[in-house]
Amino acid sequence: MLGLLLLAGGAVLLVGGAEVFAEYVVRAARRWGLTALALGVLLAGAEPEEAVTAGIAAARDRPELAVGDAIGANLVVLTLALGMAAVLTTLPVSGRVREYAAGASLAGVLSVAVLYDGEVSRVDGGILVATYSLAVIWVWRREQAPPPIGELSEVADPDRKVGGLRAAPFLVLLGIAAMVVGGWVAVNGAERLVTSAGLDDTGVGLTLLALATSAEMLALVASAARRRIGEVAVAGLVGAVAYNATVSLGVAALVAPLHGVDDGRLLGAAVVGAALPLVVLVLGGGEGRRARVRSRAVGALLVAVYLVGVPLVLT
Repeated sequence: MLGLLLLAGGAVLLVGGAEVFAEYVVRAARRWGLTALALGVLLAGAEPEEAVTAGIAAARDRPELAVGDAIGANLVVLTLALGMAAVLTTLPVSGRVREYAAGASLAGVLSVAVLYDGEVSRVDGGILVATYSLAVIWVWRREQAPPPIGELSEVADPDRKVGGLRAAPFLVLLGIAAMVVGGWVAVNGAERLVTSAGLDDTGVGLTLLALATSAEMLALVASAARRRIGEVAVAGLVGAVAYNATVSLGVAALVAPLHGVDDGRLLGAAVVGAALPLVVLVLGGGEGRRARVRSRAVGALLVAVYLVGVPLVLT
């Protein structure tokens, strides 16, 4: 019962945080002299709860749980969350977002490389974290100049509702903080529910724990869809994938070297996670009714793949 209550409480915080973030992201971008796309990649994409959870699992000598959480979160993002985004709203994905999706795919390839021999050393972890840090610097410098993209310029309205430009950055950070706290609460609830289920660390990490710690991305997709800022949602999902493939996995290895992570499910999930960001190229291609129908079909397929794959990973 306590586990269910914690999951419910975490879900409330996650949804509330995503609502605040989606409401004020454009105005905060203007205040900081960035584009909303940059905030989607740099802020919504960063998932500190994933890195902290993976680090704790590594410290407790549960390497498969740590790797499963980091890699499994990307499966949730790239199938369930991205699929929901495609079904719920039009995704006018620009060429720049496609470039970031390709970058996320390369980050996934790096995670496959370090997992290939069945262990992730502290040196590997340092390389992963350093790679993400360099990518952040590149994105930040690149996104200072371009104006808001496509429909983002239409939804930007600094006079609408309270807060305006001055309070927007604080509200965006508050929304992210609520998502982080909600992720922690949800993880604690999930752990209580699975301790007596007789499942192994790999299966739990790739599915239940990953779903709990990625729940805020699902809430973010729903909030962005209602506001018709689908490109921000996609940017956030792409950023989350790159973050998990590098920082979440790297932090766990820095806490304690990850030995014995040679379960084929982990490497297979990492390979899938490296390939799936390229789906963004399909979802954002073309215009008109035909492109919209194709996008919804691909989105529904991604959601179905996740729902079918979870029982297979657990068994």
